[in-house]
Amino acid sequence: MIKEALHTLRKEMRSDSPPFRHAVRAAIAITVAVIASRYLGLRHAMWLPVSVIVIMRPSVGGTLRLGWRRLWGTVLGASLGVGILILDPGNKILAGLIILSFFLVILLRVYNYTAFSCALTAGVILLLGIFFVDGWQFGVERVLDTVLGVAIGIAASFGVWPNMARKNLRQKMADLIHSQGVHFEKLSESYLSGGVSESELVESRIAASQKLDECAEAFREACAEPGLRSWQRENLTRLIRVFVRMHSLLIAMSTIIRRGYGGPLPAIADGMRNVLLMTQQHYAWLENYALESEHCEIHPDFENVINDFMLAVGDARVRGDFEDVPLERRNNISAFIWNIRSLGGEIARAGRRICELRYGREESS
Repeated sequence: MIKEALHTLRKEMRSDSPPFRHAVRAAIAITVAVIASRYLGLRHAMWLPVSVIVIMRPSVGGTLRLGWRRLWGTVLGASLGVGILILDPGNKILAGLIILSFFLVILLRVYNYTAFSCALTAGVILLLGIFFVDGWQFGVERVLDTVLGVAIGIAASFGVWPNMARKNLRQKMADLIHSQGVHFEKLSESYLSGGVSESELVESRIAASQKLDECAEAFREACAEPGLRSWQRENLTRLIRVFVRMHSLLIAMSTIIRRGYGGPLPAIADGMRNVLLMTQQHYAWLENYALESEHCEIHPDFENVINDFMLAVGDARVRGDFEDVPLERRNNISAFIWNIRSLGGEIARAGRRICELRYGREESS
């Protein structure tokens, strides 16, 4: 573990490394915060640099997004805490409110950062109000420290090697599409031949889920940055929704495979292989298009392949090839086909959204 850490440290110790730049940026901001807290004579000198540490993110959009949330949460929490202390409800009621505040801190931490920051600030101010007569003043100081911390963090993000999240969107999208394509390839192989273990499917699904979370976070950070138009922010939101639907369809396909009713019927096996292969090519095309739309190969004709396959399925039904097939297996096959068709449609929609994002809606149409 130590060797890996040292190797990573040596690898990132260069001026063009994003982690190195973020570390330098954060170090400068924290130093400025410490100096400012000393110069202003703040009673709680640690609050200011802590605010800087908490809000700073590698990208400008990440810092802006988290900074505004922390600022609003702190203002609301401080107002709530000071208001309660002014009413002077008594120590027993204050103790109950403090317990409730920190319960909400734990509960809301992963759901809503603004609410988490509000509950934390209110709890700290109420706790200090029990021990100090001028506890309400801590609320004002907390707001001041947070405002200064957010200002220093944002200034450092813009002033020292600014890293715009939107510059990395192409690679983030390509990584997500690649991970989903790998997962789909394993699902296809498992459905056709059963040659993929459950652990491999789970591993590829987790990898795709992690990439989806990373891409969604990058999109949200890009939306928070200045310089984007409203229609571009709207298209980013729409595009990540498409990726979420694609991931949901992959999860549904994995569930179908785990039911274990067998793969495709011999009468439609060749057509199913063609459809699965075309979907893999569709994923590969979308990955290339996300990276370099100007030098991308021709869009694969997924609709013609799926339509030919549906005609073959209809012919098989007419011939009676499904007569002796158990109902559960027929439903399984139908659900699998529906998911593939929907997935192909979402891949095509993702391509259109990327085109709209780069060239506007008139060009994409």
